[in-house]
Amino acid sequence: MALCCSAFLFASCGNVAKENQPAQPATKLTFAYLTDVHLNKDNAGNGNEGLKKALQAAVDNGAEFVMFGGDNADTDRLGDAETTADTLHARFKRIVEEAGLPAYYTIGNHDRYYLSDGKEDKLGFALFERHYGPTRRSFTQKGVHFVILNSLYPQGEEAPYTVGEEQLAWLKADLDTVGRETPVIVSLHVPMLSLYYPVVEGSMKAWDMIADSKQVVDVLKGHNTQLVLQGHQHIYEQIQERNLWFVTAGAVSANWWQGSFLTTEEGILLVRVDENNRVTWEYVDYGWTVDGK
Repeated sequence: MALCCSAFLFASCGNVAKENQPAQPATKLTFAYLTDVHLNKDNAGNGNEGLKKALQAAVDNGAEFVMFGGDNADTDRLGDAETTADTLHARFKRIVEEAGLPAYYTIGNHDRYYLSDGKEDKLGFALFERHYGPTRRSFTQKGVHFVILNSLYPQGEEAPYTVGEEQLAWLKADLDTVGRETPVIVSLHVPMLSLYYPVVEGSMKAWDMIADSKQVVDVLKGHNTQLVLQGHQHIYEQIQERNLWFVTAGAVSANWWQGSFLTTEEGILLVRVDENNRVTWEYVDYGWTVDGK
């Protein structure tokens, strides 16, 4: 009898403890951030299939949309082969559309192309815009405001990458249209904050980060900005500065479709926002290998 009673009391205590646990907030929004795909004209490394598999991982994990962090396709070094560059971006866009998820695109340095209809395009943005739309934009989904920035405006040799004054003014005006409590998530290709070169190589390079990080962060800090998503470095890196997180989201291609880059495997970043507007994320290895199996 005593053993029976003890068992009953143990079960009862367990149920009480479970009932007293606070309910976890439900997830209201899930999206996937895919950066540095580096699709190339010869499909070296079988990047076509890799991109398809990464997109399927986004679908399988419940992503409602995908956001690309730049360096979608390697067009910046194709010289005067404008048709080839145009076809490469078209191939990338077609693969994404076949996955069936809404998509938003950030421009990366390798996405640039310096001809447009046979004429010089000094900044190299026109071909990207033809396929993916404006290089800066914003949208709101389920109470979360998203901002996509172009980080590729050059300001001399010491500052090859910036957001620039004109875009900074646009950012201020855009954020003024949303409430101060609205959570904000930002995407840009070249990081606002990264320690890749200082920590891994022991130096700081001009192309490691945008040169006007402070000016941009000062604007973001005036709002409920919770997360800055970045690409460019091909590593998975998380840095918290006060209440703002900067996450460099690895690379779909890892080491340009040649295996892992340092310790970062081919992957995508899954981002979730719960009903209390708490933002969390995880880097997911979508199972790619060098031979594409």
